[in-house]
Amino acid sequence: MIISKKTALLLAVMFMVGTVSACGNNSDNNRENNADINAENNTEAGTDNKAENSVDNEAKGYVYISEISAADFVTLGEYKGVEITEEGPSVSQEDVDKYIDDYILASRAVKIPVEDRTDVREGDTANIDYTGYRDGVPFDRGADQGFDLVIGSGSFIPGFEDGLIGANVGDTVSLDLTFPENYGNKEMAGVSVTFEVTINSLSISELPELTDELVKELAVGECSTVEELNSYMHDYLSSAAMRTYEQNIKNDVTGAVMENCTFKEELPGGLIDRYYDVLIEDMTEAAASVGLDLNTYVQNYYNMDEAAYTAIIRNNAQMMAKQYIMFQAIADAESLNMTDEEKAQTMEELAQNYGFQSVDVLKEQMDEESLSEYMMAEKVVAFLLDNATINTNEAE
Repeated sequence: MIISKKTALLLAVMFMVGTVSACGNNSDNNRENNADINAENNTEAGTDNKAENSVDNEAKGYVYISEISAADFVTLGEYKGVEITEEGPSVSQEDVDKYIDDYILASRAVKIPVEDRTDVREGDTANIDYTGYRDGVPFDRGADQGFDLVIGSGSFIPGFEDGLIGANVGDTVSLDLTFPENYGNKEMAGVSVTFEVTINSLSISELPELTDELVKELAVGECSTVEELNSYMHDYLSSAAMRTYEQNIKNDVTGAVMENCTFKEELPGGLIDRYYDVLIEDMTEAAASVGLDLNTYVQNYYNMDEAAYTAIIRNNAQMMAKQYIMFQAIADAESLNMTDEEKAQTMEELAQNYGFQSVDVLKEQMDEESLSEYMMAEKVVAFLLDNATINTNEAE
């Protein structure tokens, strides 16, 4: 997925403080792996819209950290010397093989009809027709025809795929199941239903043999041999594992410090609203990148209705507000607020790292107050890490 430089920077802000804008465990959570932070240049020179943005922000009632006294909303606990334990990053050859199979060779897989048996087994792709009934009545988005379901993939609710194992091609199977209590669509959470499933055919996916010739065709990282591809993917996955490890440390240290804080029940609504709109903007852009509107995107990717995902995003926005209030309170207590020189230097680095033509263009595309908050938070997190005890469980 191609993302703009502006969205890439917004994501960097969210990931730094451990806030996730996605509503489930789907592709958005792997966005860093699927789209380099140096995303395609699709931000033009821009125009001078700072005055317009200022008016819009004021009209929306947005509040910035610089406009409040953080100490009015949080009582800091112990924030120096917190101790955490993280699992060290590791990548095995099995990890490399699986990644190559799932993300490189899968596009070359050949579907082979199963002809020597008729019974469904784990790993088969079963082509099915199905209809779901609630109290005897078909429910919305509970039916499809000619759907290819990989048995054991966990694509459907618990019990669906297991219930087909052992059935035969041509059979119609009745499955009495219950949607999980934490199912994204609240209307269906915990609901008992019946699926009528007809098995049309079976097939298996066969991956091509990985050879030097195929590696040359794939043109991954200019690799020309299997050995080079394995080495390249090991380095790639190791870098990703290290980024995850470092992010987990940031998240866990921040979380430990937050647990030691006491927040007022009522936080500035305009601050929460601003973070909420940023998160909604991110998800809307993610939806547009795959040709969907936001509601359809969330329904398809996370099985959530509008009320469910907006509640999660609102909760994430409130968490962001708490984190930034806490960061500002620590910055005030430890004299960590950014000097003008530090801001200018960091702006230069951000513009360069995210491919903006200049700092002026960065400021035109991004809210300067939000950038200031990001820079302050980054400095505070670095301070917290320097003053934390971090234990690492090394992989065997």
